[in-house]
Amino acid sequence: MRKDGLQIELAEGILTIKPLSAKAISIQWEKELKEEQEFIFVSNPATIKFKFKDTADKLKLFTEMVMVTFDKKSGAIDYSDINGKIFLSEKAGSRKLIRDSIMGEPCFIAEQSFNSPKDEYLFGLGQFQDGNYNLRNISRKLTQVNTQIAIPFLYSSKGYGILWHQYGLTNFNPADTFIPLLKSTTILGEKADANVTTTAGTQKISQEQSLHTAKFTAIKDGNYTFMLDMGAMDNRHFLSIDNVPYIDFSNMWLPPAVSKMIYLKAGEHTINVVCKTANTPKLTWKQESDETTFRSPNAKSLYYVVFYGNDADDIIAGYRNLSGNVPMLPQWAYGFWQCRERYTSGKHLVETIQEFRNKKLPVDVIVQDWQYWGKYGWGVPKFDETNYPNPEKFIKQLHDLNAHLSISVWENLDKKSDVAKEYLAKDLYIPNSDWIDIYKPETQKTHWNALNTNLFSKGVDSWWMDATEPENDALVGKQTYYGLGDFYRLTYPLFVSKTVYEGQRNTNPDKRVVTLTRSAFAGQQRYGTINWSGDIGWDWDTYKRQIVAGLNYNLTGMPYWTTDIGGFFRPGPGQYTDKKYHEILTRWFQWGVFNSIFRIHGYGTETEPWKYGPEVEANMREMLNLRSALMPYIYSEAWQVSKNGSTIMRPLVMDFASDTIAIQQPYEYMFGKSILAAPITEPNIKVWNVYLPKGSDWYNYWSGKHFTGGKTITTDAPLNKIPLFVKAGSILPIGEVMQYASEKPRDTIHIHIYPGADAKFDLYEDEGDNYNYEKGSYTIIPFVWSEKNQTLTIGKLQGNYAGHLKKRVFNITIAEKVDAKNEPLKMKIFYTGSRILINEIKY
Repeated sequence: MRKDGLQIELAEGILTIKPLSAKAISIQWEKELKEEQEFIFVSNPATIKFKFKDTADKLKLFTEMVMVTFDKKSGAIDYSDINGKIFLSEKAGSRKLIRDSIMGEPCFIAEQSFNSPKDEYLFGLGQFQDGNYNLRNISRKLTQVNTQIAIPFLYSSKGYGILWHQYGLTNFNPADTFIPLLKSTTILGEKADANVTTTAGTQKISQEQSLHTAKFTAIKDGNYTFMLDMGAMDNRHFLSIDNVPYIDFSNMWLPPAVSKMIYLKAGEHTINVVCKTANTPKLTWKQESDETTFRSPNAKSLYYVVFYGNDADDIIAGYRNLSGNVPMLPQWAYGFWQCRERYTSGKHLVETIQEFRNKKLPVDVIVQDWQYWGKYGWGVPKFDETNYPNPEKFIKQLHDLNAHLSISVWENLDKKSDVAKEYLAKDLYIPNSDWIDIYKPETQKTHWNALNTNLFSKGVDSWWMDATEPENDALVGKQTYYGLGDFYRLTYPLFVSKTVYEGQRNTNPDKRVVTLTRSAFAGQQRYGTINWSGDIGWDWDTYKRQIVAGLNYNLTGMPYWTTDIGGFFRPGPGQYTDKKYHEILTRWFQWGVFNSIFRIHGYGTETEPWKYGPEVEANMREMLNLRSALMPYIYSEAWQVSKNGSTIMRPLVMDFASDTIAIQQPYEYMFGKSILAAPITEPNIKVWNVYLPKGSDWYNYWSGKHFTGGKTITTDAPLNKIPLFVKAGSILPIGEVMQYASEKPRDTIHIHIYPGADAKFDLYEDEGDNYNYEKGSYTIIPFVWSEKNQTLTIGKLQGNYAGHLKKRVFNITIAEKVDAKNEPLKMKIFYTGSRILINEIKY
């Protein structure tokens, strides 16, 4: 026993069991190698108090909340709550460190399996495009590529989280049995090229596809997980068994690997695989089993951390407390982001925002995508004055229109450019690569200086750090500042985000950092980042898979996420008049309102609402107004993210873990603690089935109608509305519609009470765009509803900040209380900061 934990000498190496907090336990098994770098954890907690017990067959470590039991005979570890109830256990004999090497450097294949009962549901691991929601028995290849984000954090419905603490490739539930594929000489479809975005700009890429066939024998009736691995980005994923398609995805870019669990009868089956002709597909399978496995082929040790808690927020808060808590984004970042590929001049940007203002379409951010660099060379962070003359002037015009500018930045700037000369002189590129070595402290400093000199000092407000994987898993086989890239291939986006966050905060500590970035790694939440789902397609299936991708991503501790509303690759010029596309665009836009960040984007597309005709524009305006009205609720929920480890987009497992029907819903979730969002995911819908979790009553947000939880109900779903329900025992603050987040003081707020249970809500406000809140400059107004007494208490104003409101009006309504005209009854309360107890709502 050591002061900070247990150290067990095994036949090979040392196993260390160390409490990182009362609810977090790290396990590390080391042999000859040691990873010297700690990228994920940033806090250095004091030694955690624990007790130790040694018996004939067990070693036990106790914290205040968790008991860890090491079995001396099997070597397996169990994790229990303090009452002895096991919530997680290693599979005996599954801990492995197999000696290996990569490019001549020694490494290990690190592997660990955990028992997984049949009623367990697993979530997280980042953002994937395969549509799998429950990850139990699903195979995953954790690599960083366009549209896919790999974060080795897993959340269980059993009330624990696992961080697989590795920086390189990880295979989750690896499928190890290969099925040999025979490539046909037939090329499917025309030999067409397509214009796609690449690291060198828009290029024509071959879309030729080939057929591969095979035979497979299922040993017995049951579920089998198949993984189709192309080895590189692809444009076609297709797997059929006995002529039944099970995987069928098409897009200009698709991640290398995709998996699917399929039920098969015993016997021989015929397999067809279709993929890009240039790729060499590998098909593997595994039978369903009651275990979960992590395997990293390029590891220096076996290292994982188990997090336990009272609920999902508690577990994620414990994870963030060690890996970095989430800073507040500026208030404007929670408004609408207008983005397209691309605006062509400073004048174009200004004219677009002016039109939003003319048409009364709320917007807070406009985004300049790539190629503003023009003559300066690919990826160079500098405005080409040909189309962007005098950047300070046009950015000021945007600011005068109360809009903020976000700009695209890449880390593979043209080596022939003047800006790159300093990078080259200091040897800041990865050898034999177009990507800068962002791991080097000097690279971080130089890169930020370039961004500051050419962009931030001109008035740029936020960052769109594109292709931060770096694109196409580009660290493989490269030497970085820390060593061979294979050991660190998941971590590049973490250091890009660090560079921008620390650089901007040091340059201007009074302006909150906002970074939209295409990739992420564990701990990145501490750098004020937002992620989006990459260069996706546009059809209904793609849209549905974004919902699943976003929900799983949010269960990795990353609270800010968005998507390209309407898809990145869209259906061409016909989209502006195609009613079928208008329907999916409208439904996608509705769902976007209930993303933590609300943003539209599209390749080669004019994405402004008026481009699609008056009906689409009107429907979008209604949703933009809804987002604006919800700002007091959203901003207060964002404070809970930063203060208490909460999450805004909440898969139902977070709040209804005991409801097995609820946690299986892949397209429903809580938006904050009160609103259930059920986006429409099919065309031609007039009514929609929504499952309302048990344990609570619910109210239709639009009509106020009351429902009992624990059942599926049918609700109206007109094209201009997304189904929304509010949990009984909620207080919703609804503001006035504004054209931008700070248009006017929010001195009048509608307080909607949804009775049926006790309720509370803390209305949070601050200065909106600085870090003074970290020093206590903010206010909270607590609202408390007593169901028993039918009373509302508006608490005393807590805190202060420069310019905070001294007087305001709260219009109080209670769900289902209406007048003869079916209009909500309201009670007006004048609030000056003192506690108010309302014993009877008077109208």
